[in-house]
Amino acid sequence: MNKIISAKAAAYTITAIMAATIVFHILILTGVIPYEITWGGRLKTHEDMVRFETVSVLINITVILIVAAHVRWLPFYIDKRTTRVALWLMAVMFLLNTIGNIIAATALEKTFGLLTLALALMCIRLATDKE
Repeated sequence: MNKIISAKAAAYTITAIMAATIVFHILILTGVIPYEITWGGRLKTHEDMVRFETVSVLINITVILIVAAHVRWLPFYIDKRTTRVALWLMAVMFLLNTIGNIIAATALEKTFGLLTLALALMCIRLATDKE
């Protein structure tokens, strides 16, 4: 996979998808997108939605920061072994999320399975980078 996509392209792809996902979650939080079509249709109250969407936004920001630290976009140093472990953990998380999306109740969430699979592959690409 390392010859198919560069580490830089993988980092940009993850960052772009995460940024778009943050916008999506903000649209849910603001009511532009109804929360009933998310989370597999399992959210029952506005309070549940706020809790889940806030956690989602924070996780997405964390993913961006880990990727940025790994490819040295941040003005401070974090050891690559640390970011590599985090990238492997994120790859597992995205693979599990892909399964969750595939079995989701709504068609919208099923389509997100492709994005989470792409994110898992991009995380693996960065984690296996020899640079």
